[in-house]
Amino acid sequence: MGKTESEHSLTTSTMPSSSLVSSDADPEYNTILVPHDGSEMGDKALKHAIYLSKISGAEIVILHIVEHIDNVDSGGLLATSKEEGKDIDKSKKEYFEITLEGEVKNKIEEKIRLCKEAGVKNQVSYKIQIGKLVDEIVRLSESTNVDLIVMAGNKTSLVRRLLGSTTRKVIDSVKKPVLVIRE
Repeated sequence: MGKTESEHSLTTSTMPSSSLVSSDADPEYNTILVPHDGSEMGDKALKHAIYLSKISGAEIVILHIVEHIDNVDSGGLLATSKEEGKDIDKSKKEYFEITLEGEVKNKIEEKIRLCKEAGVKNQVSYKIQIGKLVDEIVRLSESTNVDLIVMAGNKTSLVRRLLGSTTRKVIDSVKKPVLVIRE
């Protein structure tokens, strides 16, 4: 039995347009930003970024934001002044050396090792920023020309919806695509 005119138009209107299947329309990911708070959900977001990096060859930038310097493990960051005349690059004004120790260093090495063992071929960076969550995510996504942000999102309660979650604020503040990973 033949299709009616309305059935025919419905069938043809749901077909993808040529602009959607064109290779020019494919997104290209060179840098993927993953805000990570050390949680299990942050790890899930990182796993999605790893998968996308393996497909696209994109660099992964893991971002950990500390809102208050008081929250940093005192054994984790060590800043030492250099001896006068030794190893000082005056053109760069490097009069001190900063090193990571202890648990902070272990966490960074673990995340980078996870990415490399999972097959990420390009660079993996881990940045620690001090500041407000949304502001630092937005600033880094713009300054490093990120192509995609992959971040964890929690189920939102009524209070969070009214006040605004971090994920919602990031989505509203950036012009880049954001992939939200939920439980």
